[in-house]
Amino acid sequence: APADWLLAHGIKRIVVGHKPTGDCPAVLSSAYTGVEVCSVDTSFARRRDISTGEKSNRFGVNRGDAIALVEIAGSDCNYNRLEISGTLADGTEYSNPHPHIGKNEDAITGDSVLGKKTVDGWWVKASVSDSYHLCRGKGRTVEYDTRSEEDVVVCHQLLK
Repeated sequence: APADWLLAHGIKRIVVGHKPTGDCPAVLSSAYTGVEVCSVDTSFARRRDISTGEKSNRFGVNRGDAIALVEIAGSDCNYNRLEISGTLADGTEYSNPHPHIGKNEDAITGDSVLGKKTVDGWWVKASVSDSYHLCRGKGRTVEYDTRSEEDVVVCHQLLK
């Protein structure tokens, strides 16, 4: 498997672009494969028709107000984490420290819910005030949802 090869060569995280991820970066937690994957491309955060401003699948103004900043913070290449902040397409601001790689269950080092999938098929993308910003997609269609922490962690248990 690709993750096994990456880990065998000391690679614990990959960061990629040019793969649209909606209105904020998409992170796949290292809890699944041992490798954390961060995809950053908000170029299709909000599709609007260029002439009418209405929601559309036609080419137009597509970023909305989405802005993303991804930083890798830590003391060295073996002990670091993603810190992702920005503004969602609807104007909501977020600032999220992710867990240190290899320490996903240690909530002190970051939010261990970020980058995980719920049992009903939604990905947890960002923590916003007292709730989570989630998404799911099929093809080029992306849906968003906002759920309370209790709803995500307790009611819609995360996939292991």
